[in-house]
Amino acid sequence: MIKYFLVLSFIIIILYKLFMRKPVRINNIKNIIVSPCDGLVTKVDNNHISIFLAVFDVHWQYAPVDSTVKSIETISGGYKMATEPESSHNEGVKVVFSSKYGDISVTQRVGFFVRRIQNNINVDDKVKQSEPYGVIRFGSRVDIILPDKVKCILKKNQIVIGGITPLI
Repeated sequence: MIKYFLVLSFIIIILYKLFMRKPVRINNIKNIIVSPCDGLVTKVDNNHISIFLAVFDVHWQYAPVDSTVKSIETISGGYKMATEPESSHNEGVKVVFSSKYGDISVTQRVGFFVRRIQNNINVDDKVKQSEPYGVIRFGSRVDIILPDKVKCILKKNQIVIGGITPLI
């Protein structure tokens, strides 16, 4: 019995470490806006983008561009499944990055099982593109709103890599 408990504990620890990994992302192309997260693009409506973070995606969020943190807002809401359209009303944290392109809004949203978002930034912080700034514990979705003067190049069902995949 103890043997099974130890094996199960070991498997849980390995899965947790895999889930919470935080790879360093380096992007050498500086004149673009990059995806703030890994995942599957579930919606592209002009410059409004939704990305679903599956179990095996990296769950850290990365600064989309060199910018200043303009605002951070905690949003009250529900706990719908992240793959459902209703999850756009889920609880979350909205960060607005002020950049040379204009304001870029990145909203981390919790899901049905996930209820914890942790950010390591403050208003007026200067952030560098591809620098990790926060994490959604155990996944969910991220919504991005780009400035009107840029054109989003993502397509629905595209896989993106946070801090690397260009959005414009």
